[in-house]
Amino acid sequence: MDLTDFSIAEMCSLSVEGSGLRRAAIVSADAQGEGFAAAYDWTTLWYDAVRLGDVLHLVCPKLLNFKALIADGVLSLDGRPASVRRVRRFRRHDIVEIATDESVEQVSTRAARWTGTSGISLDQTGLFAGLNASMHISRNNRLDWIADWARFHVGEHGLGAMLVMDNASDAYAPEDVLEALSRTGLRRAVVLKVPQTYGPVRSKSGGGGAKFLQPAMLNLARLRFLSRARAVLNVDLDEVVWSRAGSVFDATAASPMGFVTFEGSWRNPAADAALPLRHADHLYPQPGKRPCPTKYCIRPDGWRSGISWDVHKPEVRFPTNLLRRRDFGYWHCRGITTNWKSYNRLGNRDLGPADPFTAETLTRHLATS
Repeated sequence: MDLTDFSIAEMCSLSVEGSGLRRAAIVSADAQGEGFAAAYDWTTLWYDAVRLGDVLHLVCPKLLNFKALIADGVLSLDGRPASVRRVRRFRRHDIVEIATDESVEQVSTRAARWTGTSGISLDQTGLFAGLNASMHISRNNRLDWIADWARFHVGEHGLGAMLVMDNASDAYAPEDVLEALSRTGLRRAVVLKVPQTYGPVRSKSGGGGAKFLQPAMLNLARLRFLSRARAVLNVDLDEVVWSRAGSVFDATAASPMGFVTFEGSWRNPAADAALPLRHADHLYPQPGKRPCPTKYCIRPDGWRSGISWDVHKPEVRFPTNLLRRRDFGYWHCRGITTNWKSYNRLGNRDLGPADPFTAETLTRHLATS
């Protein structure tokens, strides 16, 4: 099978492992839940070093006490002193911008007797230029779930390309993801290998979250891959975007602000649904549940090119609920999960009757999958 338009990418990362340094904990000791120490990223300095024109971008977890490692006089490019233009600081990640040129191949930093060096990733925005694209972080999601998600959005919205950031899946190889996606109607797909820890999730009591990886990866996706896409959809693989107004990408392209937001609602399978569950099994609302947090689709050009992307909305200084659409939304499928947050999403359900609109829409796109 020809997979010319279906490819695997890697990051040029740097860890301080072996230096004796450790990232400070961003969460106080009394708020750290069970497993915090094992899940926290103590050592990644940058996830990727990406050259775009005359600027090298280091996409980092929160630098915290590591900020001394990215200063002028410490950083070097091919052994020559580097000049830091600025450090953009966000809620859960930082991006260091360094003046560079096209001949540079390596970036280094040092602390005492330790020196760390990484290669440099190149601009790959041409892969997604002009396409309706989506981005996802995934670990061990079933291959048929990934393919079903793609097939639905190709049919419902005209999705053309997917960027899957595979977070160290051990149930299959990146090539298997591409094989599954090659039969969905997509024009292009990239699997980016992301081996770093996802980070500790927030405990049910509300404390202990320190998830640097996801927001950093969304913005690495923006910089390295997606800034020339027609529009980019940010939802998870268990979230299916419905519409009463045509393609969400078309609506985004036509939006005066260049992005739209929309709420989600839970959908459940029948109690006796056959395993393994699929998206198409999720026909049943759960009365009384509050809407799921917003997700969004964004056009990455123009003034939006410098906006940071976060999980539920772009990081802008005006209330994004003003752009919330009621003719788009997403169904949050309870059974499409590996239970990685260690709780049973299918427990304690009080289901209403099957929703006809959900049934018709899912059946139309997924009945033969």
